[in-house]
Amino acid sequence: MKLKERREISSEMGMSSMTDIIFILLIFFMMVSTLVHPSALNLTLPSNAKAVNKPATTEHLDDIGITASGGFILNGVTNKPEQIKMFLERNKIKKKDYKVTVSPDTKAPVEKVVQILDMTQSLGITSILHADSE
Repeated sequence: MKLKERREISSEMGMSSMTDIIFILLIFFMMVSTLVHPSALNLTLPSNAKAVNKPATTEHLDDIGITASGGFILNGVTNKPEQIKMFLERNKIKKKDYKVTVSPDTKAPVEKVVQILDMTQSLGITSILHADSE
């Protein structure tokens, strides 16, 4: 009996090894995802909101207020975010340990608060969030 010789290349692929690879990748990504920490803003909050109306300190802190409509007030004067950033950059150069307070209105848009906190963090300035508990 003569055996027939095949010269065709099979285009089929075994899927069992593919599922093993996918399973190993799944385990790998699950392990790596637990090591990743999301980037978040570092906030300095008062310890007791009822006892502290403004952060207690002997040095002068510049105050950035955020109105309910989303406007910015720097030390009592309405300003644009670009003007606030320039002001903060100048003061960061002048003072070694420069800090500001961020005082949003209770109905201020969260996006505006995050914008200011992100600005201070990118400049390396400590920002103290002053939240009223009204």
